[in-house]
Amino acid sequence: MRTHVSGLGLGPIRGDYASMTPFAGTLLQILRGFLLIAWVVMAGLTVFTPDQVDGNLAWTTAVVLAVYAVTFGWRLLTARLGMNRCYLLAEGVAVTNRFGRVIDSVRWSDVTGVQQTTVVELYMGAHRVEIHRNRSAKPLTFLAPGVKSRLVEALLAEGRRAGSLQ
Repeated sequence: MRTHVSGLGLGPIRGDYASMTPFAGTLLQILRGFLLIAWVVMAGLTVFTPDQVDGNLAWTTAVVLAVYAVTFGWRLLTARLGMNRCYLLAEGVAVTNRFGRVIDSVRWSDVTGVQQTTVVELYMGAHRVEIHRNRSAKPLTFLAPGVKSRLVEALLAEGRRAGSLQ
């Protein structure tokens, strides 16, 4: 997928990071959080009914471990295939979708500003990033997963290097 991003004419790739669409990223993190809460409830219920450990806690633990294992594997696969990525290029930024296709890109010369919002709650931590453009075009919006996202730091550093951001 790197060849598709390289063909945009935005220069060489300076870094690629995981990203998500705001809706899908928030929904998936909420669902994983609720799954973890369900496991804690099941663990608490086994204190009151210890004979149900095999019936309640064992299968709930297996489901939680399976979901987190699949999530970890999915992250490795998407990174290898270039899916759900934000590419920082010498002359701009490109974002790919879950199929590895470039959904939007912007040149650093067209950037008027970056608005970054941090969302930290019980079930999720992420940064919502909006890259505003010169023209009346819709801003490039994506979600950088994690409370301390390396993507946000690298994006701001690249924007400063290119002279688009202060």
